[in-house]
Amino acid sequence: MIRGIFIASTIFLIWEICCVFFDLPTFMLPPPSKIFVSILDNWEELLKHTAYTFTEILASIIIGTIIGITTALLISSSAKLKIWIMPILLASQSIPVFALAPLLILWLGYGMSSKIVIGVLIVFFPITSNFTDALNKVPQELIDAGKTLNFTNAQLFWKIKIPSSLPGLCSGIRVAACFAPIGAVVGEWIGGSTGLGSFMIYSNARLQTDNMFAALIVLIFMTISIYKITDFVLSKYVWWK
Repeated sequence: MIRGIFIASTIFLIWEICCVFFDLPTFMLPPPSKIFVSILDNWEELLKHTAYTFTEILASIIIGTIIGITTALLISSSAKLKIWIMPILLASQSIPVFALAPLLILWLGYGMSSKIVIGVLIVFFPITSNFTDALNKVPQELIDAGKTLNFTNAQLFWKIKIPSSLPGLCSGIRVAACFAPIGAVVGEWIGGSTGLGSFMIYSNARLQTDNMFAALIVLIFMTISIYKITDFVLSKYVWWK
């Protein structure tokens, strides 16, 4: 915590000095002091947009995690299913989200649902990939020990495979916590009137660069907070390696 505050303070100080020393135009790069004033002046509006974007991000992580876990379990349980599912997964990740976003907004509208779908498309693959690898790399000696104890296939799965694979799943969820804001903000950039991305586009169109940076700093702080909270919860309940 202290280290993060020190690093952020150092960056803002250097930023402020550069803006003053080089006399940079505020519409190109406003100093941090002006940005923080903008945050204070617009805190009510920023809070509304932050709550909207946070809801999109949280929904994306939850839905993406459910889909990722389900897909990983299907792939790991059957080689035939893997042959059919893997090409679909790879195809979904080969298309840039910027190309899909306008179509999803056209189909699902300008509301929250289109942004959540964009976020899910971004986050479910790292969860699926990490969890699948973890399921496939369970130490053979653990499985042999379970067979020695006359475990059934279901017992081997729930008592050995799943607990051994949870750290891999947690790694995927941590990655998803970092990537989920991308989907929400991209969707808001392309279409929408609420959210930090929409606020940034609105401010940019009016050359209110300080407001745009204010939204960006709030987004960065929110993303770091989501990651830290996710990491804390996962480390607390899935503490084994």
